[in-house]
Amino acid sequence: MKRLLTLPFKIALPIAMALTVVAPSVAQAAACCGGGFASPTIIAGDQASQFTLSYGFNSVVVDNVDSEGYWRRWDEHQQVQSFRIEGATLLSDRWQAGLAIPMIQRTRTGDTHSGLGDVAATLGYEFLPDWDYNPIRPKGVGYFQITLPTGLSKYESETGALDTRGNGFWSVGLGALFTKTFSDIDAFTSVDVHRSFSKSVRTSSIAGQLQPGFGGNFSAGLGYNFTAFRIGGALTWVVEDPVKIVQPLGTIDGAVERYTTASLALSYMKSDEWAGTLSYLDQTWFGSPTNTSLGRGLTIQIQRRWLR
Repeated sequence: MKRLLTLPFKIALPIAMALTVVAPSVAQAAACCGGGFASPTIIAGDQASQFTLSYGFNSVVVDNVDSEGYWRRWDEHQQVQSFRIEGATLLSDRWQAGLAIPMIQRTRTGDTHSGLGDVAATLGYEFLPDWDYNPIRPKGVGYFQITLPTGLSKYESETGALDTRGNGFWSVGLGALFTKTFSDIDAFTSVDVHRSFSKSVRTSSIAGQLQPGFGGNFSAGLGYNFTAFRIGGALTWVVEDPVKIVQPLGTIDGAVERYTTASLALSYMKSDEWAGTLSYLDQTWFGSPTNTSLGRGLTIQIQRRWLR
């Protein structure tokens, strides 16, 4: 059965806006001084292609949560700015590909470091289409993602994590994104599992091999749509296996990294081709974070879509 070329506007609008909220909430979900798996660049609506620009400003408000879950605040906090370029396009009716390129800048007491974050490439497949607009069944897109270690990890930092820009490991992951609209209400959920790979490092404090493991993300959110606007909220839970540091003089086992990002968003869709979103993100509201730092911030996103 050949897919219809366009969705009715009343159905396409909330689906497109829901995706607009997914992107900033997950993309900025990485702990302020940690890594986090790169967010997928996925087409969830009825677009042939999409291009997204995002700018985020985050302030570290909890400088360290140790492996026992104790929160510590210092007098001097980091300020983190990020600029993200994303693009995705259909390869066929159900296959798609995407690419995300982030730039990260960290500032503390006048000292600034900036550079490329972890670049991620995504290959997606719409395994659960919604051709008949089923009232219950969601639309599902599965994806495979590979993350390049183009960003420096906190284990390689020589500046107290000020020059950290990502996980710093080669990673591969599998995940799925589900979206559904019920009249003026839309919902989404996404899940992924990923595996990071070992690397050798040599810094002033570490000379040996970093051995990461598995990690996972789970996101869920709801939104309400009225005229050309959408308001919504989402939660993203992140967990990463301990990174073991193997050195000639001994092994450091590391600790699990865990945090939760809450987001509130307001979206405006000028047309079915242009949309903008303003999001507030906070990592201190929910969850039981460990081995991380926590921040609050704002993200502005503009997205251009080309319909089928």
